[in-house]
Amino acid sequence: MYERYHLPKKELPLSERPFAKNAVIRDVRCMNCGRCAEQCIYGVHERDAKDPRVMAEPKAYLCKNCLRCVENCPQRALTVQYSNEYLSLGGGIWTPTRVTTIWNESQTGKLPVFGAGYRGKFAAPGYDAMWTDMSEIVRPTRDGIHGREYISTSVDLGKRVDHLEFDAEGKLLTQMPKTVELPLPTMMDVSRSADLLSTPFEGLIKAAATLGTLLFFPADAKLPEIPSNAVRSLAPVFLPGKTSVQTVTSPSVVELSMSSGWKEDLAALRARFPDSIVAARVEAGEGIEMVALELISGGIDVIHLLYDEQGQEKGTTRLAKDSLLAINKALAKESMRESVSIIAAGGLAAAEHVPKSLICGADAVVLEQALKVALGCHAGPSCPVCPMDGTKVTTDDAYWRIVNMVGAWRDQLLEVMGAMGVREARRLRGEIGRAIFYEDAERDAFANIQGGA
Repeated sequence: MYERYHLPKKELPLSERPFAKNAVIRDVRCMNCGRCAEQCIYGVHERDAKDPRVMAEPKAYLCKNCLRCVENCPQRALTVQYSNEYLSLGGGIWTPTRVTTIWNESQTGKLPVFGAGYRGKFAAPGYDAMWTDMSEIVRPTRDGIHGREYISTSVDLGKRVDHLEFDAEGKLLTQMPKTVELPLPTMMDVSRSADLLSTPFEGLIKAAATLGTLLFFPADAKLPEIPSNAVRSLAPVFLPGKTSVQTVTSPSVVELSMSSGWKEDLAALRARFPDSIVAARVEAGEGIEMVALELISGGIDVIHLLYDEQGQEKGTTRLAKDSLLAINKALAKESMRESVSIIAAGGLAAAEHVPKSLICGADAVVLEQALKVALGCHAGPSCPVCPMDGTKVTTDDAYWRIVNMVGAWRDQLLEVMGAMGVREARRLRGEIGRAIFYEDAERDAFANIQGGA
């Protein structure tokens, strides 16, 4: 029976100490007139409780940067600027804005609202150098804005067939491959994040079950008590030559780490888990296109591509966007694209990166650092006290923050797909004609311009 895919939400604070994006500075010119307190509707400015004749230190964490206090201060004694704490967040593609956006998404489960007056760059490396085609956003349907009630975010993992064969009596002759359907193109992985294997791990397991998605984890990891509805969501990752390690029984997907002996590991996993799809975990680097072709020829169902958290291949300067485009093109040229599913991990710092990854050729994506950021990680080298300490993040906190964040990312995926007029996430894969790439736009705009004398 049809059941609408629905994700619960629960608003909860990210930490006990409020985070101040803005620094509100009151200098010596202040006359303590109280005009700022009259103008501020957020409670940033108040008189000192012990001495009402003077103003208390501004509560900067409440500031929304409306600047009414600055504009109405008769002495020009107030300044609002980004706080040092905010500017120290993240690094590279993990900008302070993206880190705090994920914090807010994991706290509320709501779509972020940035408002007008964008002052950032319109293009940056990787996924930020492409834009999705929003031409359908001006054509709402009779089903509601964008008809989002009828948009499917489901994707399939595994091999596919490009045609069906029947005998004279209409009996199907084509052997259908095993596939796993996921209700959204977003999975999770803790294999490269040892700090997620402590207290948050149990919360992540419960979140994967609620989301109906997969959670990749080291096969030799010590597992907590697993709810019955979470078993099929767990995807163990086996190290080379360690395929006999005891782990969950009857997983829907198992994964082997790429090595010179990967064919032996594949045979061992096929024998041990005959009903499971087998994925190969490989670091993307130079020649990854040929590696992908080799894995498909060897019988791999899913290729799990690993990029670093800046979205870059190992040992090269090529970014995930260009890598996926090249892999998709190479597989299509050899008529092998339907013979495997591609999932990409690394460099996914915003919800918009999910549809962009699919457009570049991935079937689904895997979240890693985004999970840590949802739990309070600063995503940078200058985090004085790790907020992901197991004593601070409970199982319930981890569960709700991950469900909230993934739910917010799915809502944004629905908005993008609705604006593009795409009704199925499966159709996004490789749809490069539905995107604008900065390099192409720049070439088309300036290729015929000749400069110089």
